[in-house]
Amino acid sequence: MLLFAGRVLSGVALGLVMAVGTAWIKELSEAPFDASASGAGARRAALSLTTGFALGAAVAAALAQFAPLPEVLPYLVNVALCAASFAFALRTPESHPRDPARGGRLRDDLRIPSASHRRFLGVVAPMSPWVFGTAASAYAILPALLVDRVAGFEVGFAGLMCLVSLGCGVGAQTLARRIDLPGGCRGVTAALAAVVPGMLLAAATALTRSVALALVAAAALGIGYGLLLVGGLMEVQRIAGPDDLAGLTAVFYSLSYVGFFVPAILAAISPVIGYPTLFVAGAVIAALSAALVWRAHVNGKQRALAA
Repeated sequence: MLLFAGRVLSGVALGLVMAVGTAWIKELSEAPFDASASGAGARRAALSLTTGFALGAAVAAALAQFAPLPEVLPYLVNVALCAASFAFALRTPESHPRDPARGGRLRDDLRIPSASHRRFLGVVAPMSPWVFGTAASAYAILPALLVDRVAGFEVGFAGLMCLVSLGCGVGAQTLARRIDLPGGCRGVTAALAAVVPGMLLAAATALTRSVALALVAAAALGIGYGLLLVGGLMEVQRIAGPDDLAGLTAVFYSLSYVGFFVPAILAAISPVIGYPTLFVAGAVIAALSAALVWRAHVNGKQRALAA
C-alpha cells in the first residue's frame, strides 16, 4: 500500500516537473513563441528529460543490483537529489510572471484553448502515445522476455537496456533539427517511420530471444523515441501561446503517457497472439500512423490555402 501511494505521488510530481520544466526551458532558450524559432527549447527539454530518465534508471539499477540495501538505497539517492533541487528552485526567479488581468481562479488556469487546435488534434495527438510506448517496449518488455538469459542480473540488464535505448534517444535528439522543417510535417513523420524497424527488431528478439539482438532493438527503439519526443515538443511549442504553453505541454505528455500502458496491454494479449506477432503489428500500426499524420498535415495546408 505504501509503495502504491509512493508511486502515485511520484507520478504527480513527475507530471508537474515535466510540463513546467519543459515550458521553462523553452522560455529560457528562444525568443518567446516565435513560430520560426530554431526549436532549441524543444531539443533542450527533450535532452534534459531523456538524460534524466537514462541516468536515473542506470544508477538505480546499478545500486539495486550491486550496492548494499538494494531495496532502500535507490530511493534515498532520489530523496537527496529532490531536496537539493528544491533548495535551488526556491531561489530561482520567475521567467514568466503572472498576468494580473487573468485573475486567479484555478478553473481559468486549467483552460487550454490550443488543445483544440486542428494541427494538435491531427498531427500531435496521433503520434503522442508512441513516444513512451516505444521507450517502454525497449526497457520494459524486452528485458522481461530475456530474464532466463540473464539469470542473476535481471535488474542490471533492465537498467542496461534503458541506458542503451535512452542513450540512443539522446543521440537522435541532437539530429532532430536537421530533420524538422518548420511549417511541415517531416520531423514527426520521420519519427514514426523510425519506429517501424525498431518494432521489427523487437519482433526478431522475441522470436530468437537473443541478448545481442535485444540491445540492437533497444537502440533502434530509442532512436524512434528520441525523434518522437523532440518532434512532438516542437509542434507543441509552435502551436501554444505564452499563457498555455505549460498546459499544452502537459496535455502532450498526458497523451504520451498512454504509451506506458503498452507493456500491460501486450502482456495480457501475448498468451493468445505472441510477442513476435504483436511487435510486427506494432510496426504496421506505426507506418499507418505516419501516413495518418502526413495526411492530416496535407489537409491542413489545403484548408489554409483555400482560406
